Amino acid sequence: MKKLLCVILTLTLILFPLLSLAESPEDEGLASPGDQAETGEFAPSPGGTGDTPEGLNSLTDENFSVDDMPEKYTEPSDQPGRVEKVRYKVYTDEGTDVRTATVYLPAGYDDTEDRYNVMYFFHAASGTPLNYLNPDKDTSFKNLLDNMIADGLLEPLIVVAATYYPTQGFTKFMPLEMQVATLAEFPTQLVEVIIPAVEENYRTYADSLDIEGITASRDHRAVAGFSLGGVATWNVFQQQMRAFRWFLPISEASWSDEEGGTSGIWDSDVSAQVLYDAVIEQGYVKNDFRLFVATGTEDEAFDIATSQMASLLEYDDMFKPGENVACSMMNGGTHTITAVYTYLYHIMPSLFSAR
Repeated sequence: MKKLLCVILTLTLILFPLLSLAESPEDEGLASPGDQAETGEFAPSPGGTGDTPEGLNSLTDENFSVDDMPEKYTEPSDQPGRVEKVRYKVYTDEGTDVRTATVYLPAGYDDTEDRYNVMYFFHAASGTPLNYLNPDKDTSFKNLLDNMIADGLLEPLIVVAATYYPTQGFTKFMPLEMQVATLAEFPTQLVEVIIPAVEENYRTYADSLDIEGITASRDHRAVAGFSLGGVATWNVFQQQMRAFRWFLPISEASWSDEEGGTSGIWDSDVSAQVLYDAVIEQGYVKNDFRLFVATGTEDEAFDIATSQMASLLEYDDMFKPGENVACSMMNGGTHTITAVYTYLYHIMPSLFSAR
């Protein structure tokens, strides 16, 4: 089994929506500090102290830096895949809402009858799926996938960028109460609506798209997200482990407490207990999942996120570094889209590598 890379990034100012540091939608032209992230113009927040909770360094498998991913990997590849749109319907109290996921297919997809593993990826607070996968233009994320696959660092896979928003695309920040409610409902929508709508169109490992078929193919499905998308990923971990084996919450910690609120952010022992109990309540054990969680030393919520991971690792009958969890920190890593690519460059080769 390849060494697991567990990446905890950190809580964001998502909790204070007007100060969010996430990406802005490339397709809508909205301005936010995240626009600067891809060019490296956004200054690191002073919130990350780099002071790791006692004992966490001893659990770190590997450290890396922001500049150790080849620059060419975010540039266009000579073996490009393609991106398509898949529309699906969500039924709400207000009526039917048609939304769009964007789907990456690797080079050579049409030339084989192979089945493919699938990773679902969720954007940050002010973003859309088009930040990452856009049918109309190459994105840094698509180029990263193309180049890693072309160089043999990553097995060809399907990647789906989807939204957890109650509407199709960002228009304004959701109040915290709405964020909590929306993210709590999203895991069910993902499994019951988005996965069937997407995977009926492509060759995945699901023999059927009822819950039995989705559960039977969970070994071949990963879920990942950045910032508020990381909260969505943690919620999927808590509610829908039956559909996924691989979890990559990037730049976020779980918000959950025992009351369905967000106080788990500030009390890492509470959130760790909630996560531990969630695995048990879903009927799974340590060998049934792989968790990759990451943090950058200059992320504004570094201290809160690393404290949560330190508490989580106290449950070593469920979360065991070197077995189903591992911890690494990116030296100089900030809460920016650019940092996300470096995390994924390190994490993705370990996906689907061991059952």
